[in-house]
Amino acid sequence: MSVVSRGRYKDQDAVVLDNGKLRAVVLPAWGAKTISLVHRGGGETLWQNPSPAFARTGYGESYDRGEFAGFDEMFPTISRCYYESAPWAGVELPDHGEVWTIPWKYTMEPDSVSLTVRGTRLPYTLKKTVSLEGERLVMQYAAANQSEFPLDFIWAAHPLFNATEGMRFIVPAGMRKIINAVPGEVLGGYGEHYDFPLARRADGREIRLDTVPRRNDHGYQKYYFAGRVSEGWCMLRDDAKKLTIGLSYPAEKVPYLGMWLNEGGLAGQYNIAPEPATAGMDRIDFARMWGMGSQLAPGATCTWHLVISVAEGREPRGVSPTGELTY
Repeated sequence: MSVVSRGRYKDQDAVVLDNGKLRAVVLPAWGAKTISLVHRGGGETLWQNPSPAFARTGYGESYDRGEFAGFDEMFPTISRCYYESAPWAGVELPDHGEVWTIPWKYTMEPDSVSLTVRGTRLPYTLKKTVSLEGERLVMQYAAANQSEFPLDFIWAAHPLFNATEGMRFIVPAGMRKIINAVPGEVLGGYGEHYDFPLARRADGREIRLDTVPRRNDHGYQKYYFAGRVSEGWCMLRDDAKKLTIGLSYPAEKVPYLGMWLNEGGLAGQYNIAPEPATAGMDRIDFARMWGMGSQLAPGATCTWHLVISVAEGREPRGVSPTGELTY
């Protein structure tokens, strides 16, 4: 059974969940960010900003001006965009959404913490309940449309895991095509299609998308798997540490999977972020254009979950729907 207590992270108040196998630190005042996830054998799994002071961010500021670490909730968009449909046509939605800079109300239970936030520019409520079960971080979500109009949205997990050279990214069978979502040196222009795991660029260069390259000062990439996921899971495998990080989510409600890899080209960070998402391509308008959108009906509530498993030992075959690593 986990113990839930108040704590501190740098100079900020925090909620700490600890069950002897995992230790998770959540910051309710900063977007309900899970800033730390420590496995007793494998150590800290999430990228940490080395600054001793927490980087405070104002509402609507660029994501890279903030703490730029840990696991943030992206909602109701990822990239900055303008809502297209009435009655909110022309409303600007901030970079990485708006909930990551909003304080969430929270309630501590004996073995969990429940957190809630209301939209600022759109009429929604987002709730999250966080608990630990063995070597699993379990998060239950509910998004409610508080209006009488359909509401387009994107929810995406944004966990910046520490990368290591040679770390492998493993996905279910059948997921063999990707679409580039961010222009850059590695994958070229926006919207370029490639095979997975071996991408071949127009100039003949081949890129292994399933293996983290050596740290460098120029590379980063963000892509989505084309179409819906075949199963709701993915894994990161560090063979040197014999450590596996598995993510599990309901494919029927979270049907898209993005991948952000920072090889060192942005702010010198070296991290990797599998991003299960309700919609694709980072923006509400782009998601609609690509036929990868998600929408809440008037007055409707959508529920889903995300489970992050961390374990040492032999390599699993996959992740079960409830988050257990399978062998």
